[in-house]
Amino acid sequence: MPDVSREAVAIADVGGPRPPREAKRCPACRTKIVIWDAEGVVVKNAILRVTTATGRASAKCPRCKAWVEVPLTYCD
Repeated sequence: MPDVSREAVAIADVGGPRPPREAKRCPACRTKIVIWDAEGVVVKNAILRVTTATGRASAKCPRCKAWVEVPLTYCD
């Protein structure tokens, strides 16, 4: 578990391949979860979880409650 006393910032994953600049939908119910705008990425749902080993983030679909991977990485 990372130290929560430090400020944590979610940023786009710069080290890997660039994510496509299209809206990402929930694979189960097709609700839009990730929307790209001029300033960056918008995750339409505020419930996020981060995998401790990789730092990759997932968002919970507001409609069907499935977890959808989003193009964010947790850094401390």
